[in-house]
Amino acid sequence: MAEVYANILGIIVLLSMLSLAFLVYYSQRGNNLLEILMSVILLVSNVGYYFGAISRTVDSAFIANALGYIGGIFLPFIVMLKLVDFSKSKIPDWFTFTMAFFNVFLYIMIMMSEKFTFYYSEAVFDPGPPAALLTTPGPFYYVRFIILGVEMALSIFFTVLTYTGRRKASFRTMILFVGMMFMVFVVYIAELIVNLRYELLPFFYLGCGIVLVYSSTRMSLYDVTLSVQEKIEEVNNYAYMVFDRNFNFVGCNTAAYKFFPELSNATIDTRINAENYALKGILKWMHDTSMYADRSDIKKKFIKDDVVINDRNPEERKHLNCELSFIHFGSQKRIAGYLVELVDDTAQQDRIEQLSFKGERLQREAAKQAKKLKSLQSSTILGMAAMIESRDNSTGGHINRTSACCALFVEYLRTCPEYHRSENYWDAVVNSAPLHDLGKINISDAILKKRDKLKPWEYDEMKTHAQKGAEIVKKVLADVDDREFVKVAINVAHHHHEKYNGTGYPDGLEGKHIPFEARIMAIVDVFDALVSKRYYKKAMAYNEAFKIIEDEKGSHFDPELADSFFAMKKEIIDLYESFNDTDYSREED
Repeated sequence: MAEVYANILGIIVLLSMLSLAFLVYYSQRGNNLLEILMSVILLVSNVGYYFGAISRTVDSAFIANALGYIGGIFLPFIVMLKLVDFSKSKIPDWFTFTMAFFNVFLYIMIMMSEKFTFYYSEAVFDPGPPAALLTTPGPFYYVRFIILGVEMALSIFFTVLTYTGRRKASFRTMILFVGMMFMVFVVYIAELIVNLRYELLPFFYLGCGIVLVYSSTRMSLYDVTLSVQEKIEEVNNYAYMVFDRNFNFVGCNTAAYKFFPELSNATIDTRINAENYALKGILKWMHDTSMYADRSDIKKKFIKDDVVINDRNPEERKHLNCELSFIHFGSQKRIAGYLVELVDDTAQQDRIEQLSFKGERLQREAAKQAKKLKSLQSSTILGMAAMIESRDNSTGGHINRTSACCALFVEYLRTCPEYHRSENYWDAVVNSAPLHDLGKINISDAILKKRDKLKPWEYDEMKTHAQKGAEIVKKVLADVDDREFVKVAINVAHHHHEKYNGTGYPDGLEGKHIPFEARIMAIVDVFDALVSKRYYKKAMAYNEAFKIIEDEKGSHFDPELADSFFAMKKEIIDLYESFNDTDYSREED
């Protein structure tokens, strides 16, 4: 019987390895790190139980016992962190470090239990069969239950917040993790009470590994949704809604709430019971259109259509440009959900109808402009989708503040006769500002989010974001007809870290050889970095920031542009003050 039990544990170890391999394979880069860590912990614990069952010496039994305890000590802690992160909640750093310290301390006591009696007051090796380490609890043994109780209480607390709607997350996924933690606790207590010679936890740990593989598919869907919302909201106000494979509501961006206020009452992971006639029409169109997703001969990644809702009532009629994109998952590109883009084109269509009697030429021109705007938007979305596949990153307040500051600065430059440029050029500079840091999406989290000073090789990698950003922008805008805008956007991304004296990067351009639009962006970008809060510094006073730009003109900045920037000092300060008490406050980054 003991030999059969050991063989079964060996099979469990192999299956746990397979579970970890599946989780790593299907995880998107940068996602599911905590799930992978949990899976590794489960695998190591099962290895420990296996070697414990076949131990032949007291030394090997103590080593196996330490390996087996990794799951009991660290799994609840990692699950707690996962639920906090998934529910978009926060716990103080000091509390996290304290809990981590006590868990590590207890595990060290377990590792040293052969020599010291802090965790076990007595431990005797029984060669079996099966082999077992018979232990008597020591003074620190029960501390573990206190820590476990705190971790479970916090996990349940954040799950309850999700259930009550105070956290926007999937309650189904949250309860899955809490249930996994609770069942591990129950099985462990049951083993202590019954005092079985055969461990039950390895079987349950294997089940937890399988659950992790399943849950990662759901959380990847939610991560994609959040990435789409963050990236799209940086550059436009179009409405987006995301649904899973069964047409359950997953989420939407802020603009969608303005389109359909009733979405604020929609419940995640359930179907929307729409009352608004426009939303009903959209949901019906989405459902009818999605049938193409199951046809193997459909190669498009998205389907576009113009939908007219309530056409019989001119006062309530709406013309909507709709685009249904398929969200894929895994190497087989299975459809995991749908992204719906909505653009209200009613005003444009009404204008075309009103102008139609004035001449066919005006009608064609209006239609051409509408198509051009739509082409630009579609190209941007496709580019954003390409970046989402590469990396989930968000620059939030910085993007919005620099875009607004650049627009204000450009409005002043338009009036200066020494900066004679076409109106289309100035518009291109303003529209390019949100794209200047897109290259950071390809910089690793370990470097981009590092809280210490970067090492030389890390800084070298960080500097590559300029060239990578230019490549991404070129791909994003490949189908845009306005070539001047494309050129300006690429230059802004590529050269906004060049310095006037030639010591910048990536190409070390000097003076007037630096594109004019990049010289504009350099001042705006540095000013925002100076006056905004970062994890490594406080927000700098406005006067101090302007003084630094004054000192750096002619070396870092174009001196003429720097003087123009100073001329707008009051307007720029007023602009930044207007961000106070908003999500884009310079004190909130």
